[in-house]
Amino acid sequence: MGGRLMLLNGPYFPAHGDNRMASEGDTAAARRRFLADRFRNLDALLSKRFSWMNDHIRPGEKVVEFGCGAGFLPLYVTNGDVTLTDVVKNEWVDEIADAMNPPFAPASIDVIVCSHMMHHMAKPVTFLKLVHPLLRPGGRIVIQEINTALFMRALLRLMRHEGWSYDIDVFNENETTNDPADPWSANCAIPELLFGSREEFEARVPGYEIVRNELNECLLFPLSGGVIAKTPVPELPGFALKAVEAVDRALVALAPGLFAFGRSVVLEKRELA
Repeated sequence: MGGRLMLLNGPYFPAHGDNRMASEGDTAAARRRFLADRFRNLDALLSKRFSWMNDHIRPGEKVVEFGCGAGFLPLYVTNGDVTLTDVVKNEWVDEIADAMNPPFAPASIDVIVCSHMMHHMAKPVTFLKLVHPLLRPGGRIVIQEINTALFMRALLRLMRHEGWSYDIDVFNENETTNDPADPWSANCAIPELLFGSREEFEARVPGYEIVRNELNECLLFPLSGGVIAKTPVPELPGFALKAVEAVDRALVALAPGLFAFGRSVVLEKRELA
């Protein structure tokens, strides 16, 4: 599947109590910590994860992010009218919204953003079908996700942060991919299983065309120290972070099965027959 190297293939699901990263799941602490000093390494990672989305959002469009977490999207996405939603109320959350019961009218949204939330979903294909009628004609779902390259799986095992299983049919809506009662339950294989084959995705999830499907990110992620959970790392100067991004691009191009830690996807709505 997608050129995956068959080492550390799992399934592997660590217990929450075994996590070696501090502040796991504490989005309020993560937001306070970042906004206090805009730690350069993490700022570079977040810019990498979000800024590209501006290419797929037009000024004035209605943008809804599901599962906004610490609410970093508006710091980097300057196009569109952004509404941040989550199942947990925080001061930066504009609207409480369950992604599996979205409280929006049909044809009311231009762009849906999903940043590192689909690998937490118990039924991601059901979610995609639920939000299809909410999108206006030509609407998009803009997705930034984890990619379980070999070294990412090794890092997840090392930090005991999140797990994965390839032993599922992600397209089978009668099968759960995560624990639906635990919003932090994670199956990091979901993005690869969904988007590893454009042909399979478009055949099994009608109503969408994949217009972008790009592997990216590597060393910048561990050097960030983590987005929500935290591991101490030294802060790098700007020129060093630019060099890291250049190295990441080369590593991902050379051997994505080893080094691609992230995946950027854009789905464009097509009318159902």
